[in-house]
Amino acid sequence: MNDDSILEFSEVSLRAGVGTGLLLNRISFAIAPQTRLAIVGPSGAGKTSLLRLMNRLSEPTSGYITYRQQPLTQYPVVALRRQIGLVMQDSKLLGQTVEEALCYPARLQHRDLAQARQMLQPWLERLKIPQDWLGRQAVELSMGQRQRVAIARTLATEPDILLLDEPTSAQDMGYGQHLLTYLANPENISTVVMVNHQLELMTAWATHVMYLHRGNLVSYQAADQVNWLTLKQDIIAHQTDDDWADDDWSNEK
Repeated sequence: MNDDSILEFSEVSLRAGVGTGLLLNRISFAIAPQTRLAIVGPSGAGKTSLLRLMNRLSEPTSGYITYRQQPLTQYPVVALRRQIGLVMQDSKLLGQTVEEALCYPARLQHRDLAQARQMLQPWLERLKIPQDWLGRQAVELSMGQRQRVAIARTLATEPDILLLDEPTSAQDMGYGQHLLTYLANPENISTVVMVNHQLELMTAWATHVMYLHRGNLVSYQAADQVNWLTLKQDIIAHQTDDDWADDDWSNEK
């Protein structure tokens, strides 16, 4: 066990179901605090599956995961997910308006509605959420707008680790850059794990890069050691592997 890590995987494998192939194959790595980790790879590599294991939306088939040197399974799930917050690519508001969703973390702290509304105001500014969104339901928002609200809602819980699945894919370039700049400031959030296929955005943002292919960990290295051109060429080459895309991996990022 790495005593300096905040999150550690040891020989972790994952199957989609009984009799199916492995989604992840004996993955081992450790994430130190204040890491900005970009997880990259072709479609079907297992990137989203890896994120889901980090806050127990999925459970490993074998191996073990530790958070702050304790097995992940020792933490109550609700408490764990407040500490390790996950925002999926197509986020849901769970039947709430934008205002209700953003007030939810404060309401969990037993704040009254007036206090909750006051606490959400800084998040509107930080994540550039317009006031006129507050009364809208999820169906009135685009995927990118829902995602922006979900990120603000999760950050408002002050998680120890933030997990993001393609947070810039549905945003315009200007907002994507704004979000990454915000997430790069350790005073805002210290440890971030992000699945992102936009390598050009990751070159300046990430401190570390993990490359997955066919459920295997190909490399995990400091971002300043990555040959980004070679990495991009390798991902594109594997992305066009039609035989692989036809199997069980085709539904996984």
